Amino acid sequence: MIASLVLAAALSNAAPAKADTDLLIPASQPREAIAILNCLVKDDGRLTACTVEGESSPELGVGDAALKMAAQFQIDLLGPDGKSRAGSYVQVPVRIRIR
Repeated sequence: MIASLVLAAALSNAAPAKADTDLLIPASQPREAIAILNCLVKDDGRLTACTVEGESSPELGVGDAALKMAAQFQIDLLGPDGKSRAGSYVQVPVRIRIR
């Protein structure tokens, strides 16, 4: 009897599972998810031929959303070394806030 009460107390005091903790986050507090894209730089600085290198929460579809937005991205053609980035691949981090 005492052992079953101790077990019941231990189970009721156990930390909630990860999925349950997401329900405890207020809706007003945004979550962030990150995707890393690998894209080819065109002559005008726009990005093309992007692929998802990685994403923090694949189940949220952040990589797919980042790919859809990538066609609107434009970067500075001159890199930090003063050379043109046209025709080279760059990694682009995309951070998305989810409310």
